[in-house]
Amino acid sequence: MNHTTKKYLITFIIFLFSMSFLYPSVSSARTQHTSFFKPTASVPSGEYYRSQEVTLHSPVRKASLYYTTDGSQPTAQSQLYNKPIHIDSDTTLKVSVYKNKKHLATSTYNYRFVTREDIASSFLSFEYEGMPYRLYIPKDRKQGKSYPLVLFLHGGGERGTDNQKQLLANDGAVLWASPEVQRKHPSYVLAPQARNAVDGGFALTRNSQNEIDLTNVFQFSPDLRKAYEVLQHVIASYRIDQKRIYSTGLSQGGFGSYQLNITYPRLFAAMIPIAGGADPSKAGILAHKPIWAFHAEDDSIIPVSYARNTIQAIQKAGGHPLYTEYASKYGYDHASWTPAYETPGLTDWLFAQRLSFR
Repeated sequence: MNHTTKKYLITFIIFLFSMSFLYPSVSSARTQHTSFFKPTASVPSGEYYRSQEVTLHSPVRKASLYYTTDGSQPTAQSQLYNKPIHIDSDTTLKVSVYKNKKHLATSTYNYRFVTREDIASSFLSFEYEGMPYRLYIPKDRKQGKSYPLVLFLHGGGERGTDNQKQLLANDGAVLWASPEVQRKHPSYVLAPQARNAVDGGFALTRNSQNEIDLTNVFQFSPDLRKAYEVLQHVIASYRIDQKRIYSTGLSQGGFGSYQLNITYPRLFAAMIPIAGGADPSKAGILAHKPIWAFHAEDDSIIPVSYARNTIQAIQKAGGHPLYTEYASKYGYDHASWTPAYETPGLTDWLFAQRLSFR
């Protein structure tokens, strides 16, 4: 090979090498081209507690979306997407984009559902001066960063010493620790447990014969005092955002949540009381407190008049609380917390509230 031939060969090799940087390979170009057409879902892959309504979107105009929920590859003969997809169990959702009968791209979404028991098991178990309590600590906390805290006060049926019933009986605590809420609003969740005694509970709702008696329901109960002390202990032990401490409770805990906010009006940024009430003569203290209250019209344990009188007193003092009352036709009776904790937008509303120290 003479000198001239070598020169041309070297020049040609350099040319090919440089072109590999300027233009991607056919395979790479095809991959990038395909990713441009990938369909998207409104709900990302991950763990969930509540059922989800998944909306699909195609970046290609006038294209059709076909999907499967069993992990198989969608074809033009699969289910045609035309409305949100209801997902309530472990599912592999595959979605393909088709236009003019040509397959353009496919996306895969994996959804796994956890149970109330799964979430409850992630709470740590403690006791403070005789009161059992459970505490959820947000995962992947950033060093030096403070986080909100939600205090949940249970009802009379969850009193005891097992340190479990306040988590397993309803969604009052686990909702805030669910995967979808924690991804959006990482926070601590505190759930103390009151004594199973005549004077036990976060409000006094029974007489010496252990019968329902609401005569002393507006008193600050011994267990509510202890729950307040547990809360202060947790605040002192962890990095809690002092402007974003919230309270929620049901039945006895609904009364207790009102009582805590009246007694310590500068402690909580907002509250969600359910099936409870406050002393109308003192409720005006809550005029500037963000409140979303719930009660059922047919409540046979705590009459709905307790909620109505409380809300009216707050409104009379210039407040604008949110109040949801479930009509008797729904038959919720004393369990208004079931639909209340399923209210769309409830968690976003709570975490949007901030305490002003002005």
